[in-house]
Amino acid sequence: SNRCVLSRALEGAGGRMNDKPQSRFQWTDVPALALFVVLAAVVLLQFISRYILNDSVAWTEEISRYRLIGVAYAGSVSALRKGEHIFLEVIYRRVSRASVRPLAILVDLISVAFHAVLTLLAAQLTLVADRRMISVDLPKSIVYGFVAIVLLAATIVAVQRLIKRAAQDSEQILHDIEQAAAGEEVA
Repeated sequence: SNRCVLSRALEGAGGRMNDKPQSRFQWTDVPALALFVVLAAVVLLQFISRYILNDSVAWTEEISRYRLIGVAYAGSVSALRKGEHIFLEVIYRRVSRASVRPLAILVDLISVAFHAVLTLLAAQLTLVADRRMISVDLPKSIVYGFVAIVLLAATIVAVQRLIKRAAQDSEQILHDIEQAAAGEEVA
């Protein structure tokens, strides 16, 4: 009896009982998670060396800063994939149903263009950057190159979102927006 109620509820929500649950964690999340773990370890080392040993390790502050940049950019790909970037869903609720799809496609086109331009700029910066890090003898172009690669990944995810939006009708788009607003991953 409970299974029938649950099955009907899932079918009413667009799912089926035998569907595999979708994981919110995917391969695109690995770089951000790995960088975060390394960042936490470096910050812990910095804290221990500065406040417990009274002898700060010189390179930890600079490396922490660059790891934080990496976490932010790599995390942005995950947020884009999950539909968790900040946006004004109230606009989608206020426009007519016929305007929702064209508006969503326009927004996704702008997102693709934005990420593509940032990718090109980061790649150019990587090629011309000749400065080195202060405390570690490594080129800063490593950081810029990583950012360019992550922005390329974000561009690919934005293109995937655009293709998905182009295949949806207004009701499906509004449903996805409601899911994102509720903190659920958009399938």
